[in-house]
Amino acid sequence: MRNKLWGGVAILLSVAYCGFIFLLFHHPLATAVSALLCLFFILNGYFVKRRDEKIISAITDDISENLELLFNDDYQNVNALDLLDETLISKINQKIVRIADVLKIATEKSTTEKKVLEGFISDISHQVKTPMTNLKMLHETIQDRDLPEQTRNELLKLMGTQLEKLEFLLSFMVKASRLEAGLIQLKRQPENLFDTLAAALSDITVPAEKKQIQITVNCPEEYRLNHDLKWTAEALFNVLENAVKYSPDHSFITVEVKRCEMYTRITITDQGKGIPEAHYGKIFQRFYREQANLEIEGIGIGLYLAREIIQKQNGYMMVRSVIGEGSTFSIFLPNAF
Repeated sequence: MRNKLWGGVAILLSVAYCGFIFLLFHHPLATAVSALLCLFFILNGYFVKRRDEKIISAITDDISENLELLFNDDYQNVNALDLLDETLISKINQKIVRIADVLKIATEKSTTEKKVLEGFISDISHQVKTPMTNLKMLHETIQDRDLPEQTRNELLKLMGTQLEKLEFLLSFMVKASRLEAGLIQLKRQPENLFDTLAAALSDITVPAEKKQIQITVNCPEEYRLNHDLKWTAEALFNVLENAVKYSPDHSFITVEVKRCEMYTRITITDQGKGIPEAHYGKIFQRFYREQANLEIEGIGIGLYLAREIIQKQNGYMMVRSVIGEGSTFSIFLPNAF
């Protein structure tokens, strides 16, 4: 409607202009030339407008098709869009490709998180099933009125053990799920690493004394390092607990702290059975346990949780082991933020 209005106005103005030329010069030739010029400009404007409309329509169609690829998650064809020409559509395509990259990363992250959650739930369900089954069997047995008192008390102790295992599993589930979901933000701030080691060792002393294991710590009493004291102590405790659990009686465990150029290295060395090199990666998996250690109480989550905590602080863990001689776990924490 607006285009037709402007067209009518242009024609009226042209006629008025030609009338003005005729009245001014009283010359038919000048009037005819003016009329032809007006007609030329009108037609030129019309064809230029039509050309621009076709260009805009083509660009709009291209953008619509490219956005349709984006909406359909067709990232392969999106990445094949023309980006090299110095044209408007190429510049728009560059933006579309960037958006596609962001969406692809977000989709892949969401899929990975979903798989991790599914695996986590499956692992927890499997681990909870055993103590729940044991509790049910023990409960049914205890209900027998003819059961001797001594046997009943032993069964009650076993029930307590299974309940403790369930409590430990549920506690781990809460910690691990909150860490993986990012609900727990570790606060890296200058703390005395000696105090962190002391907190980790405090719960290890009694089990170590029972097995007459001597623990030696080589760390300055004042060693400032950016880390989360509470969670780092828990990670170190998990490694130390494994060292005590899988080491023989009358053995030695050494904890040593060394500042390197970019990282501080905390090494924990034991004299246990050792770990096959092929299993170095497996021992950090959830609920993984070595077949040779199944007779020792445990559920295989300590090292998994320890690595999660260290990685959340931009650190990493390594292991070296010799079968029959022992293992060394190295924990690296960055010296600066």
